[in-house]
Amino acid sequence: MGKVYIYCFCLKESKFLKRLPNNIIPIVLGNNKSQFFENENNGINISHLNKYYAELTGIYWVFKNKIKQHNDDDWIGFCHYRRLWLNAVINKKKSFSNINSKLLLKHNTSFNNFDTILTDPIYLKNENLIDHFKNNHGKEIFEFLHKILDNKLYEDFINYGDQRKFSPCNMFITKPKILINYCNLVFPLMEKFLEECLKRNLCVGNNIKLPAYFIERFTSYWFEKHTKVGYLSYAVFNNFYKSDVVNYILNPLKLPFTSSFFPSKLKI
Repeated sequence: MGKVYIYCFCLKESKFLKRLPNNIIPIVLGNNKSQFFENENNGINISHLNKYYAELTGIYWVFKNKIKQHNDDDWIGFCHYRRLWLNAVINKKKSFSNINSKLLLKHNTSFNNFDTILTDPIYLKNENLIDHFKNNHGKEIFEFLHKILDNKLYEDFINYGDQRKFSPCNMFITKPKILINYCNLVFPLMEKFLEECLKRNLCVGNNIKLPAYFIERFTSYWFEKHTKVGYLSYAVFNNFYKSDVVNYILNPLKLPFTSSFFPSKLKI
């Protein structure tokens, strides 16, 4: 039975990340360096694009440098330094020592029912997924999106965008072969997407990570279209580098554009 490996993307070292269980593997993104963690700017990498791609440059690094080290029945997942997968629901603030036992550490028999685990979806209150993107990040990408997606892919994605939910944060857990298929599609697509964005001067200000914001929606679409998906909660930690993390918020996330959440289809 395969093991669960979670690659945790961060910007620098912290005591908190050093205390994580061994199956949660921190990777420092961008041009930052770490003495204790994996560094994204080693090996085959696109770390110079981190300001546009965010955590996707970390996924690319795992795809190019780590995927062959895993068995076919392993589970490979991704999280962020302040967003960690949970294997149980916690309803109030606790210390790290109590949280540690709640983190997702191993495969559960419930995983056998799915090919991919996504974050619990958020529900959009007054708009569908496409309108939500336009209202938060502008509508300009839809002037060229049909050029970089083939006709069927574009039509499927636009149809998917008519719904009012998606799994946020570019976090997922899946099998190596599925991850390879995802990456072989997504990264050439992102290259074309970024090229079009830069031509139009779209990656500025709060939209500098526009390619990552788009892929956040596309990831939900692709995995739900091509794999059998379960959903899992995660913890969101506050004041990460300042307080070395004690307080956190549980999913459902209290994001300004959400009102309620679909129940998780996968219970650990």
